[in-house]
Amino acid sequence: MSGIGHFTNAQAQASYLSLYDATIAAIPGSPTVHDIPTTFGQVRVYRFGSATGTPYVLLHGRGATTAMWEPNLAGLAASRTVYALDSLGEPGRSIQTLPIRTSADQAAWLTEVLDALGIDRAHFAGVSGGGWLVFNQALHTPNRVATAALIEPAHVLARFSPKFLLGGLSLLPFLPDSLGDRFLAWVSGNPDMTLPISQLLTTGMHTYRMALPMPEYGNDTLLRSLRMPVLALLGGRTVPHNPHEAARRAQMLIPNNETEIWPEATHALSGEFPDQLNARLLKFAEQAA
Repeated sequence: MSGIGHFTNAQAQASYLSLYDATIAAIPGSPTVHDIPTTFGQVRVYRFGSATGTPYVLLHGRGATTAMWEPNLAGLAASRTVYALDSLGEPGRSIQTLPIRTSADQAAWLTEVLDALGIDRAHFAGVSGGGWLVFNQALHTPNRVATAALIEPAHVLARFSPKFLLGGLSLLPFLPDSLGDRFLAWVSGNPDMTLPISQLLTTGMHTYRMALPMPEYGNDTLLRSLRMPVLALLGGRTVPHNPHEAARRAQMLIPNNETEIWPEATHALSGEFPDQLNARLLKFAEQAA
C-alpha cells in the first residue's frame, strides 16, 4: 500500500463508512450518486439539483468529505446543478488505487471525473485543501474553470503558520487521539465535536492514512497566471495562515479577483455562514456569466 491512502484495518474502515453513510443520508435532496473510474482510482460524486446553466463543482477540506457541504447544498442546488465529490486519496467513498505523486496527478484525476460527467466547464468552489485543488485545477485546465472560489484555501495565498504546522504534529498516529481532536477543533473554530460531521472528520483523520504530496505553494508567478474570475474568501479568525497577508497577495497578484475577509469567520467559514456563502457564490457565478 506504499503511496496509496488506506484505512488502518478492515474494522476501522467498516466503522468509518457506517458513520459516513449515515451522515450523507441525512443530507436533504436525494442526490444522484456516481462512482467514476479514473487512472488513480474510483471517485465518488454526488449530483444535487438539475438547474440549467454552468454547474458548480464543490471540493471539500482535507478529510472532510462531501458531508461538510451539508449546510450549503440545498441553497446552491436551488439555483445551480451542484456536483460534490469525495477527493481521491482521502477518507470517504472514493478509493485510491495508484499513487498520486504530483500536482499534475491531482489535476488529472479531477479532469477525468469532469470528462466522465460530461462537464466541459464549471464554477469551482473549494474549502481549505479543496481550495488548493480548485487553484491547482485552474492552473492545469484553465479552460474548464469558469470561476474559482477559494474559501480559506490551504497553502495558496499565504503559507501555513508555524503554530498550525506544529499543531498538526498532534495527528501523528502514535500520539493520543485526544491531542489530534483538540487540534482539529481549534482549526475549525471549536465547534460542537459531538456532531456527526465532527465525529466523521476526527474518525477519518485517526483511521485513514493519507499518502498525498505536499500542495504546491501559490507563488507569485502562479497567482499572476490565473485568468478566470477568482473569489477569495478568508476568515478573520482563521489560524492556518495570516488572512491579511493572504488578502494582500490575492489583491496584488491575481488579475481578476474579488477578495474579502469575513471578520467573524474561522477556517470553517462555509459551515459557520452557509446562507451568506451560498448567496456570495451564486452572485459571483452570475456576474461571470
